Amino acid sequence: MRNIFITGLLLLCIGALQGQSSPGSDVRVENLTVQLSDDHTLHVNMDLVLTENLKVESNRMVTFTPIIRGADNQELLPSVYVYGRKRQILSDRNDLIPEDAERVFRRTNRQTQVINYSASLPAESWMNEAELILEQDICGCGNRSEDITYIALSDIDLPQPRVLPNILYRAPEPEVVKRRVLKGQAYIDFPINQIVIYPDYMRNTIELAKIDSTLRGFNPSDIQSIMLHGYASPEGAYKHNIYLAEGRTKALKDYIIRKFGIPESIIKTNYTPENWEGLIRLAESSQLQEKARILEIARKDIDPDLKEAELKRMPEAFRYMTLNWFPVLRHTDYEIEYVLPDYTAEEARSVVKKDPSQLSLREIFDAALLSGKGSDEYYQLIEAAVRTYPDSPDANLNAAAAALERGDLEAAERYMEKADLSTPEAKNNMEYINILKEKQ
Repeated sequence: MRNIFITGLLLLCIGALQGQSSPGSDVRVENLTVQLSDDHTLHVNMDLVLTENLKVESNRMVTFTPIIRGADNQELLPSVYVYGRKRQILSDRNDLIPEDAERVFRRTNRQTQVINYSASLPAESWMNEAELILEQDICGCGNRSEDITYIALSDIDLPQPRVLPNILYRAPEPEVVKRRVLKGQAYIDFPINQIVIYPDYMRNTIELAKIDSTLRGFNPSDIQSIMLHGYASPEGAYKHNIYLAEGRTKALKDYIIRKFGIPESIIKTNYTPENWEGLIRLAESSQLQEKARILEIARKDIDPDLKEAELKRMPEAFRYMTLNWFPVLRHTDYEIEYVLPDYTAEEARSVVKKDPSQLSLREIFDAALLSGKGSDEYYQLIEAAVRTYPDSPDANLNAAAAALERGDLEAAERYMEKADLSTPEAKNNMEYINILKEKQ
């Protein structure tokens, strides 16, 4: 149904024209807009300006009718009727005035009159690339047309609806060698001034068990290298701490070689005689009253033994550090570089349920494809991939794609924050997201 007078927000401007008229015409159109709203309704608005030169004889009427004209179709919009004085009186007396009184006007000659016109109608596909014209029809007695002229107003270019693209996944690059690094810390206790490991001494039973459990998880042939870095606390003479840090790191190396038969050639060691950086971190997070002074001393670029001497001038604080900080600062960092075996897609479907960290991102993706795209297992594997590799752009892109397929726009946007937006797949899926948001 057409609605002549409309209100509300018009969202997308199709065309605009100022001061359109036909050559020699005493009528012109200003402020013309042709707009399409989200409900696919076409809105036409204009000011029909009757100039002072337009004379309508008293017994005549001029009808103005906007027309949308296409190649094979046309649609007449509601007309505007401008009456001469006698013609309006007679038409009113004989009940010939159109029912829509808002569209009926009496002409006041020698004056400029502005008629605000609005109409709306459902947009149809044929209207794209049609033209909007204004028909001016001068009627004499008996409603006979005496003169019909046309004013070309505007072409109509309806925007085509954006079509949702297909949701795309990105196959991760296969890993030629599945190389990984496992990092950890070992807190082995040693008797004062000694560099020999005693398995039953203090916490060593627990600490050595953790190391043993870690190394038993590997086939020796899978281990490419082991890096050990030992730290001693800033307590005692610096030269002596060199001896302790180096000797205790070597003791752990010898323990690993002896117990697991790992070749000495792949175990590298390093050491830090006094762990001042660790002390600074502990001090920064502490609530000690002497915190600022401790940090000032620890950051000084002076002989380490002099720094320790200054710390000892705060006996209560130094006693606290000896009991609580120094044991933590004495430890060994380790990094185990290893390679993982390769798995077929079928094998990966089983491995992912036990330990997905054994699989590359590509292996999980191939397992998902094998399970059948769109199946429950498929989506479970895509989610397993992003849980196992939470910072991977490809894993996040694919998780976003899966979320879109399941209608979870919020999750898709969250995953896309970590995707590589420069890839064609990411650009495509972002377009999909943007179109969905526009339609909300």
